[in-house]
Amino acid sequence: MREIKRLIILLTLALTLSLVAAVPTNAKKPLRGSMELYFMAEGPDIGYGPPIWSGTISGDINGEMYFYNTGSKDAGQARHFWEVWYIITEDGILLGTDKGVVSWKNNKYRMNGIVTQATGNRMHLEGRNVHMSGYITWAAPGLPETAPGAFHIN
Repeated sequence: MREIKRLIILLTLALTLSLVAAVPTNAKKPLRGSMELYFMAEGPDIGYGPPIWSGTISGDINGEMYFYNTGSKDAGQARHFWEVWYIITEDGILLGTDKGVVSWKNNKYRMNGIVTQATGNRMHLEGRNVHMSGYITWAAPGLPETAPGAFHIN
């Protein structure tokens, strides 16, 4: 009887370990990148007019990045905004939406969104949550210049 229990335990352990080994290690791995964005730069029109911000992303994702404003609203010391973002990489395209806020007190921004479309080797990212944060630098009062920041896909 004792040997049967031991055999059942060993078989259960072996099955558990084989199932763990079969799960892809990058299935839900968070991706991180650094953004270097510039205000009113050139970029592709993907149906929303010219991008309001463009630049590069580097890290787990490397490529060109574009932001298209779809709305904004001022509220006291903050601006709330809605955007479509677009990333072109060597191994696929990512498209998504976000909503965020800029604080005029400290020039910091933060945004939350979702990957709405993904192609190529990036298809597994579709539907994942996105978080971005950083700060805005100014060329002159009222004229943004850059928006360096962090980009995360959870």
